Amino acid sequence: MLLIVTGLWILLLLLKRRFDVLSAVVYFTSGLLYVLLAGHIQIQSELKSPVTLTFQGHIESLPKESTQKISFLSTHPTTNQTFLLNWYKAYNQQQVAFQVGALYQFEVNLKPPHGMANGVGFDREKWLFRNHIDGIGSIKKISLIENPKIASIHVLNQWRAHISELIDKSFSNQRVSGFIHALSIGDKSHFEHQDFQTFQNTGTAHLIAISGLHIGMVALLGWTLGSLIFWLFPQQKIPRPLVQIMFSMALAMLYAALAGFAVSTQRALIMLLVFAVYKALRRPSHAWDVWSTSLVVVLLLDPLNVLDAGFWLSFTAVAVLIVSFNGIADKNSRFVNFFTMQWRLLIGMLPLSVMVFSKVNLLAPLVNLLMIPLMTFFVVPLIMLMLIIASLFSIIPTVLIELLSNVSLLFLNLLTWFEQHTYSPLNLSIQSSWSLLLLLIGTTILILPKAIPQKFWGLCLLLVAVIPYKTQLKSGHFEANFLDVGQGLSVVIQTQNHQLIYDVGAAYESGFNMAEAHILPFLQKHHINHLDGLILSHRDNDHSGAAQQLISYIPVTTVWGTEHHHKPCIAGTQWQWDDVTFTFLSPYNLSPYLNNNSSCVLKIESVKSSLLLTGDIESPVEYRLSHTEPNRIKADVMLVPHHGSKTSSTTDFIQAVNPQLVINSSGKYNPFNHPASLVSDEYKRLNIPFIDTQESGLITLTTNPTLQLKQFRHDSQRIWRKKKPEQIGL
Repeated sequence: MLLIVTGLWILLLLLKRRFDVLSAVVYFTSGLLYVLLAGHIQIQSELKSPVTLTFQGHIESLPKESTQKISFLSTHPTTNQTFLLNWYKAYNQQQVAFQVGALYQFEVNLKPPHGMANGVGFDREKWLFRNHIDGIGSIKKISLIENPKIASIHVLNQWRAHISELIDKSFSNQRVSGFIHALSIGDKSHFEHQDFQTFQNTGTAHLIAISGLHIGMVALLGWTLGSLIFWLFPQQKIPRPLVQIMFSMALAMLYAALAGFAVSTQRALIMLLVFAVYKALRRPSHAWDVWSTSLVVVLLLDPLNVLDAGFWLSFTAVAVLIVSFNGIADKNSRFVNFFTMQWRLLIGMLPLSVMVFSKVNLLAPLVNLLMIPLMTFFVVPLIMLMLIIASLFSIIPTVLIELLSNVSLLFLNLLTWFEQHTYSPLNLSIQSSWSLLLLLIGTTILILPKAIPQKFWGLCLLLVAVIPYKTQLKSGHFEANFLDVGQGLSVVIQTQNHQLIYDVGAAYESGFNMAEAHILPFLQKHHINHLDGLILSHRDNDHSGAAQQLISYIPVTTVWGTEHHHKPCIAGTQWQWDDVTFTFLSPYNLSPYLNNNSSCVLKIESVKSSLLLTGDIESPVEYRLSHTEPNRIKADVMLVPHHGSKTSSTTDFIQAVNPQLVINSSGKYNPFNHPASLVSDEYKRLNIPFIDTQESGLITLTTNPTLQLKQFRHDSQRIWRKKKPEQIGL
């Protein structure tokens, strides 16, 4: 259906040769309808509710292994839905050899695409939607039905799996192995978490994502090889430019295929192919012609590319270079031009960098100035040589292994040194649409050619755009942000001049943790670079697991908690910040430690409103508080105890607190079925509005000037977010 519509749309545009206002309207409307159709098809294809299925399917992608699980894609044979399936090692003792292209019988628990929504960090729902993934499954049982066939549609991924096995056998150093995997077959799952962070911190993450830079390098190698072949075997029938194009495209396609034709490689390959067609037809290949034609082709192939940050980053980077250098006869040396290119890219990409990453490394051009030549002239040629030999002979020569290991370690060690000695991130965020507009105008002026006068105005606009400002809370008021951290808890509390975090969510063996994924990006967006207090309500991973990661990135004055090295959160402890009172109501003591029932219960009181944070307390503590502290626990808003578990939220406790609103923090489709229906029904029976982070995403509560509530999913609706939460008025 989508292909038919695409064909009709292209035919319509070809028939309409004149360009006028009506043409622009036709183009825009047709493109919009095309994107909406693609989005509608994807929405209709996705699972609508959790289900357990048994079906036979192939492993269709390169399996990615982490410390906890093995993940891959498979398609249901009858519904044609694509599922991301996970085999969790801790829960499955069965030994399985996951072979690309093999046919298996799966018994899986499937859930609709879902993720956390805080307006910062990685948007998993968007990624799943954009990659046409219709459900996420946990494999319960698996059995092999048929071994992979050599001549099958899965031969490409089988080839990639074969190369991956050779790399694993040949490179014993885990850092080197991860580096080679990323740059040869586009598999970044072998990277250690720290190395991943190093690339991001130094502004060189683009070097390990096979994209335009790498495809261009390989195409240049092919171009050079074509020149050599023509010099050795000159032909009159086939001109030299055509030979060069053939070899450059062959090597580029080979490299892109090994990367699994990832989206970034598709864009680069299409742009290269468009350029090659212009050259083959001997037409003038004007930069903007190649750029715009490539853009149209990429969007025709998959209109959901517009949801990919890489799409905007790659095409914007090329556009910046065209604007900066196109049509200018610059007599500077290549080194000067290369250096100029780096800082122009830094400035030109600033708006997108701020929107996507919320930070900019000012020294990234200097780092890239050294690392790109090292990548171009040493790493990529050696990897291409390794891939050719490994594909033809299924071995990697020892001398090549040693050479690649030494070059890779040099590359990684240099990056580590830069991170330790020159890492200077500038945390920025878009404050408003006006800030974005000023940033766009300012950066555009600065990257224009030298002939444009008075470019200093661009710098002025840029500085005005990035000046941080935020609405200052009045004394006696507070704001509490309940972050969506899945099945866990994290609340960021601000007064006029102080910041406090209550719990930090979970951390996992793979290195993924809620501090780096969601809390720190949120703090950066709100220009919070210091915490006056951190409360770890108790020792469970979903509440305090990411504490160490958070503390390593941001200074904290005081840490309250239940462990010996924490300042104890004993009942009766009280302090004031900006005329806002903070009081611990439980526990009475920390010995013995009672797990959930030792949770730090905190009450926050402003001049007019109050909030009760309850951690994971259960019915025994609720009984004690409701009978011994009935007046002190009264609050306008309450955090639902223990994520809405049946062991908490007793009627007596709820009535003693008497809240106007309750907020729950739980993960979508969590294995504990939190919140329990009995609990949420009890709040409804008592006519108390009940909202949950799994439905609302980030929940913001403020008392300035009166008690107000915001829900991120309600205020920031997107096509990939399935349900609009109910608006709650206070």
